[in-house]
Amino acid sequence: MFVSALLGGRGKLWAGLLLVAMFALGSRAQNPSLPNCIDRPTVVYGELYADNTRWCVESVLHDPDMEPLAFTALETAPDGSLFAARPLAGEVMVIQDSDGDSLPDAMRTYAAGLSLPNGLAYHAGALYVAGGAHVYRISAEGAIDILVDDLPVGGGFASGGLAIGADERLYLAMGAPCSLCEHPESERGAILSMNLDGGDRQVFASGFRNPADIAFFRGQLWSLDSGPNQSVGKALDELNRLEAGGFYGFPYCLGRAASGLDSQRRVCESSIAPVMQFGSGAMPSSLAAYEHDLLPGTEDTLIVVLKGEPSQVDIVGYKVIMISFDDDDQPIGAVVLLPYRFEGGRLAFQAYDAQGLFWKHFIHINEMGVGFFPQRPLAVAVSPRGWIYISITGGRIIALRPRNKQQG
Repeated sequence: MFVSALLGGRGKLWAGLLLVAMFALGSRAQNPSLPNCIDRPTVVYGELYADNTRWCVESVLHDPDMEPLAFTALETAPDGSLFAARPLAGEVMVIQDSDGDSLPDAMRTYAAGLSLPNGLAYHAGALYVAGGAHVYRISAEGAIDILVDDLPVGGGFASGGLAIGADERLYLAMGAPCSLCEHPESERGAILSMNLDGGDRQVFASGFRNPADIAFFRGQLWSLDSGPNQSVGKALDELNRLEAGGFYGFPYCLGRAASGLDSQRRVCESSIAPVMQFGSGAMPSSLAAYEHDLLPGTEDTLIVVLKGEPSQVDIVGYKVIMISFDDDDQPIGAVVLLPYRFEGGRLAFQAYDAQGLFWKHFIHINEMGVGFFPQRPLAVAVSPRGWIYISITGGRIIALRPRNKQQG
């Protein structure tokens, strides 16, 4: 469904406005045992504003020496450990709470010598890692098993997100070998499915350009995708709900618009449409299901990182959003978690539009120095207690901790 249609009817408009109102109200009864935000030495002030009636923004770590490309994927374990991928270093780091304040702060290398680790999934005491031609399984004791070593690689987009389903199968997002071309490689530009030992590899869905991440939400698998930048004018970036055997358009369709390769327009017309579209250059890079009811309006939502495209003149992306859905799994509205700001006494919220996803408003926010720009958000993960971790270029990870009004 094209996103501008989300607010096309009165019922859906009121649903979107209700979502915004719920986010503005805050909560009074969450995390009462934690200190006030102002009493936490890790709280971030003066930049990266969130709605401070609802969230504390806290620093997990900030180490510019961890660059470049730190950290492209995040994952949490049931004990609260936070894993972070460094693809160019071939490492996965683990960050754990050393002082009992529930915020990870002590980082060490969890695994090294990996091939471009760029996808993480934790399951049954083991961390699964995808990178390059490989899928690894790393035990709690640090033993590294190579499950797959022959994924198709070379040119195009890297292997991306990992997810493990209730069917005890591993799902892996594979980028296309090109930015805009027809290609014969069935396992590129596709979502693969395999047993947890790497066997029985299958193509679950196809027709993607850069499916940077995947996640299970409401019992279904969801993926991101992005088109070329503004040089392909109508190539809007996407959120997709996946069906087994489904074809999602690439290279013939980009955001439901026919690409330059439209000689097979009938293929484009028969492909599965995205559930939601973002502005060209929004560059969705990570998503996570949020199933906690710590704050009104947050339960049963999807968090999406829009990292932005630095080669564009317009600042599209550079934000983290939370999307709400109706009973038919259709988006009914979204709010921006970061950056958030009141402008002239009004809430910094606008309905999605096909031209840029709030972009005019957030150009001003980033120009004021309270957004991500010129850095970019990269990845998101949710802790077992409902804290949201976000990685940012420059070797930085922050946490959004739900709060109540009594916590200051």
